[in-house]
Amino acid sequence: MSLAIDFTGKTILVCGVHKGGMGGATCRQIARAGGRVIALDKEQAYVDGIAEEVRALGGTIDTLLADLTDVAQCEQVIARVTEMFGPIDGIANVAGGTRAEEWMPLDETPGESFWKTLQLNFAYVFYLCRDAAREWIRTGRSGAIVNVGSVSAKDAAPWHGPYGAAKSGIIALTRTMANEWHEFGIRANSVSPGAVMSERVLEKAAAMSDRVKASRDPKDTVILSEPVELANAIVFLLSDLASGISGQNLTVDRSLSTKFCGGARRSRREMLNEQQDRT
Repeated sequence: MSLAIDFTGKTILVCGVHKGGMGGATCRQIARAGGRVIALDKEQAYVDGIAEEVRALGGTIDTLLADLTDVAQCEQVIARVTEMFGPIDGIANVAGGTRAEEWMPLDETPGESFWKTLQLNFAYVFYLCRDAAREWIRTGRSGAIVNVGSVSAKDAAPWHGPYGAAKSGIIALTRTMANEWHEFGIRANSVSPGAVMSERVLEKAAAMSDRVKASRDPKDTVILSEPVELANAIVFLLSDLASGISGQNLTVDRSLSTKFCGGARRSRREMLNEQQDRT
C-alpha cells in the first residue's frame, strides 16, 4: 500500500522554467505524477528545453511564451492559456530572482532597478493570480496557487533590499488570496527557498562585481538547496494531499534562514577604510 501524489486529469501552469532551476524541476515532478504541464517563459529555447525533458519522461506538456516584466503581456497570459489549452487546475509562479547588477546598498539603488525588481518578483504574480481566480470563480472550478517567495523576506535583505521587499509582498498577497478566495474552493500558498543550486544562480554569482564579492563576510558559509527539493514542496501544495493547507508560507532552505537570509555582510565603513588605504 502506498500514498502518492496524483495529478491525473489535472493541468498545471508553471511560470518560469529556464536554466535548470525550480520551475523546470516542478514541471518534471508534475509530469511524473501524471499531470499535464503548461510551461511558460520568455524565450523559446527555455520552454523547448523543458518540453523535451518532460516528453522524455512520457509526460504531456504544452508551451507558451510571455515576458512577465511586461504588464500588457501579463494581463493576457490566463486568457491565452484558456483559449489555447483549456482550463487549468493550478498555477505555480516560479519566475523571478535577483539580477547580478542590482546587488548594492539601498542608498545607491536606482529607481529603475527598484521597479524592475518588483515587476519581475511581485507584480506579475498579482496579474496572473487575479486572472486565474476570476476564471475559476466564473466557471465554478476550484484551483490551487503556489507563489515563490524567499528567505530574503524573513528579516532583512542586505544589498538586495528591493528583492526582499518584493518577496515579502508575495507572502502577504498570497495570504490575502487565500482569505478572499477560500469560499470558491481556491487555495493559495507560498514557498520560500534559500540559496538554490541552479544554473542561473551559478551564472549570476560569477557575474557579481568584485565589490559585491568583497562585501561578503568570508567566514560565512552558504547552505545550498537542490531545485527538486523546492519542486517537491510546490507540487505537494498544488496537490489534493494539501487540501487543508491555504494561506501558509513553507520555507525550504535546509535551515539556511536559521543563520541568515541574504548572507552576512561586512561593515561598509570597514570597506571604505580599506579602499582609502589602497589609495
